[in-house]
Amino acid sequence: MNADQIERSLWQTLAARGAVRGEYAGTLRTPWPIRLLMGAAGWLGALFFQLFLVGSVFAAARGNGPAMAVTGMVMIGIAVVLYRVAGQGTGRIALGQFALAASLGGQGMLVFGAAEALGGERLVNTAPFWVGVAVLEAVLYLIVPNRLHRFLAALGVWLAVAFALNIALAGAVRYAWAVLPWSLGWLTPVACGAVTVFVLIEAMLAARGRLARWEPAADATLVFALGAALLVTGATHPLAMVFNENGAPRLPGAWLAGALIGAVLLGFALSECRRLQCAPPVSAGVTVVTIAFGALMVMAPAVASGVLALGLALRRGSLPWLGLAIATVALGFIWYYSTLQWTLLAKSATLVASGALLLVARSVLMRLPRTEVVA
Repeated sequence: MNADQIERSLWQTLAARGAVRGEYAGTLRTPWPIRLLMGAAGWLGALFFQLFLVGSVFAAARGNGPAMAVTGMVMIGIAVVLYRVAGQGTGRIALGQFALAASLGGQGMLVFGAAEALGGERLVNTAPFWVGVAVLEAVLYLIVPNRLHRFLAALGVWLAVAFALNIALAGAVRYAWAVLPWSLGWLTPVACGAVTVFVLIEAMLAARGRLARWEPAADATLVFALGAALLVTGATHPLAMVFNENGAPRLPGAWLAGALIGAVLLGFALSECRRLQCAPPVSAGVTVVTIAFGALMVMAPAVASGVLALGLALRRGSLPWLGLAIATVALGFIWYYSTLQWTLLAKSATLVASGALLLVARSVLMRLPRTEVVA
């Protein structure tokens, strides 16, 4: 069934229940090849515009940080105006893509110009600078109502916060890359928790008409959480707390992210058991299995975050989230199994134990009495 048939069927079902009245009015959709061409035209126009800008303004302002920053702010202002003109419809796709390219170029010039004016490379290597970038992206998220722009702005917030935290934990620039898995080990569970909270209150946001505002942030947070979990899984040494290499600070490794993500997964599982009014034996079984699975996957946070994303995707019926979750679980297992930090025996035992646990849990839980509740 295509989208129009699904909407028509849903409308007829709601009409039969008396929830809606009147005849079904189909949504006019621009075919994807037309949207693709219009989007490409917008980016092409923005490319020529920015090449002209580079030739006329950037060359003259080279080395002049304040001039570059002001030019970037002007470009962002132009993008905001264009987004207001384009609106949310699909009839002005080229204009919206032009605005997106102008906004991204303006942000780059603003950040680069501000850094050049206030201290250059020395300023870029400080946590307050990246906190400022995160604040800029958050402001753009609020003032630009475009979904794609909000997604990229929210992703920019997470990346800027990750850079700021990484620099703060590293204590020195030469240790920045060594500390990256540890800093992400703190942020990944926070992002997973934020996405979980969004899913739990999604119905309330929809009822208040705020879902469209915060859904792009949830999408970006999920993408950041899954990507960060994959990086932590493949880049952290299991004995990071024991060895202090070249004076680098000793901080918790992948187990921190794995343990905290396991806690978030347990909280979501218990919330779902409560929402579905599961019988006490079922709730107890889910709790035991979740804790055991989290313990087995403590050094593979990508797998735990992928399983969490899988549950969240099924909870809200989101196919894109489901695809990201499945891909993360598969990549998480592959990356964990192919890393050189652990012996082949340890990795094989972990994977076999987790698989056996899930198979036994499924067999036991299917035999327990349960009731189905539509919530």
